[in-house]
Amino acid sequence: MKKMWLTLAIAILTISFASALPTGPTGPISPISSERMSAWGSQTVVAMAGNITQFNTDTSSVTRTWQGYFGNVTGNIVLGDSSNNTLYDWSVANPQGEIFAVRSATVPTWTAARCSNTSEIESEDTTLGNSIAIDEDSVNRTFVVQGSTEAQAAYGSTLAHPTFYVASSQIDADDCAVAYMYNQSGSPSDRFRQVLLSDGSTVPIIYTTFLAHTFSPSAESTGFDGRTHDFQMIVGEDGHGTDTAATTYYFFAELS
Repeated sequence: MKKMWLTLAIAILTISFASALPTGPTGPISPISSERMSAWGSQTVVAMAGNITQFNTDTSSVTRTWQGYFGNVTGNIVLGDSSNNTLYDWSVANPQGEIFAVRSATVPTWTAARCSNTSEIESEDTTLGNSIAIDEDSVNRTFVVQGSTEAQAAYGSTLAHPTFYVASSQIDADDCAVAYMYNQSGSPSDRFRQVLLSDGSTVPIIYTTFLAHTFSPSAESTGFDGRTHDFQMIVGEDGHGTDTAATTYYFFAELS
């Protein structure tokens, strides 16, 4: 199967939480659809012997670095035992919290979660086949830190992420490299914020997105395609050169 790029829709059906650690969904993740941007047809310019012609054009190319996911989440907060017997649970209509995605089958050490540092982000670019100096869609140019030159160029002064917890680890506001996914107007949306985390050892990059209700508890958030979504996120996927292999990502979630 060839790589799926920007618009794989997934439904995380029911997420139940019996501990303070992020956990995987109780049911399978079922892709609803998978699409990629269509190629445009050619444009024409007349050629006549002896002439030289100047022209300007505008074009877009599909990224060779990123896979996108978006969808909705329903779930419960659960009080239960180690055998998953439920003493009591609370249905969450408008879930707040985070979704995490990693390439490693090793479960991250959630209690050691922190922001990914510069060397980890640069290493991720190397893994994905990016040239930091050249590729505009590299990790270090896509995820930027508040106050940096890249942040000002990409987002102006609005770039931010809140203080939040992963298990017992506190992640301070604006410390992590962050990106905003787009709304239906093609503009960065503060409802769809994503950061890069690490556990400092086995999992250097934990792609982490906030659920939109974290920022709008009582309102739905319109995504890139004009429909409402609980989350939008991207994860790194190398599609440079002849690399057409698919990559497995492991998803976890934590409600707050």
